[in-house]
Amino acid sequence: MKTYLCLAVSLLAGGSAFAIEPAPALKDAFAKDFRIGAAISAGMTKPGHPAYALLLQQFNSITPANLLKWGPYNPKPGVFNEEAAETYFAFGQAHGMYTVGHTLFWHQQTPPWVFQNENGGDASRAQLLQRMRERVNHLAKLYGTRTAAWDVVNEAFLDDGTLRVSPFTRILGDDFLPEAFRIAQEELPSSVTFLYNDYNLEAPAKVQAVVREIGKLRSLGLRVDAVGNQAHWRLESPTIAEIEASLLALKAANVKVHYTELDIEVLPRAVSGAEITARAALTADNNPYPNGLPPAVQEKLAQRYAAIFALFHKHADVIERVTFWGVTDADSWLNNWPVRGRTNYPLLFDRAGQPKPGLEAVLGVVAKQP
Repeated sequence: MKTYLCLAVSLLAGGSAFAIEPAPALKDAFAKDFRIGAAISAGMTKPGHPAYALLLQQFNSITPANLLKWGPYNPKPGVFNEEAAETYFAFGQAHGMYTVGHTLFWHQQTPPWVFQNENGGDASRAQLLQRMRERVNHLAKLYGTRTAAWDVVNEAFLDDGTLRVSPFTRILGDDFLPEAFRIAQEELPSSVTFLYNDYNLEAPAKVQAVVREIGKLRSLGLRVDAVGNQAHWRLESPTIAEIEASLLALKAANVKVHYTELDIEVLPRAVSGAEITARAALTADNNPYPNGLPPAVQEKLAQRYAAIFALFHKHADVIERVTFWGVTDADSWLNNWPVRGRTNYPLLFDRAGQPKPGLEAVLGVVAKQP
């Protein structure tokens, strides 16, 4: 599939007509700024998948939506779902993609056995650390040199800046992040970029907590190369000023920024951020556009994306990657969170893989650049 824009008027044989040229792909339009990525499933790497052609055409980075999380990848001791993971890494290598690992350590989608001893109680500190190391060592042996970056720890802080209480912190306490980054540094190749990844980093207390933690980790001789801002945003919030303030706080901490899970919610909901345990019932009020997005809302979405990418372009010196959480609206997790079964429209390509007005608006950010 190709996306076309009318770029100029020219005289053709037989009279005047529009000369139509292909618009640049996202990855080419922003090649001087940052990589453009998408979160994918293993199925998208197959030529028959509806998103396959778009994936190759538009993106130069991939992130696995679920397949490398501890539970899906290693649900039981000694049991590994390696076929899908191998497909993912082979696809990335074959197509020269910046291939991301997501995520080493997260309080969600980690199987209960990781935190349990032989009697079903809490594992000891030594047991948990050994299991964490075995996980990273296993991934490093199979995929180490094919992985460009790892989200080492995911969502460890609350919006008020306090450390989230989780099975990891219950057993390891405040040492959770230092131990996680130490294991990553000792087991993974030095070429791998290490990220801390979280949502709602526009909350001042949260981003400052992350900045303090980066300082703590670095004082221990541990490497934190970048912060992943998940960027699960909405039409009205956070404001561009709030996004920029968060970005500048991270820049001042001397880390690069990856926008790791970008999408724009267009439907009403009471939940902010990306806390996956939040749920609500499906109603007509929270699923207002089951048959298509009204033009006025489509325009708001396009303007929102344009403003966001204008900011990204302005700060390209600190941003290394912008990854969408999905390829088309059909792939988006927001169809099922926090309300299962909704029809959502958060990305730049619709359910049929066709470009939405937001794509042209985003490309317009750099169209006049030399």
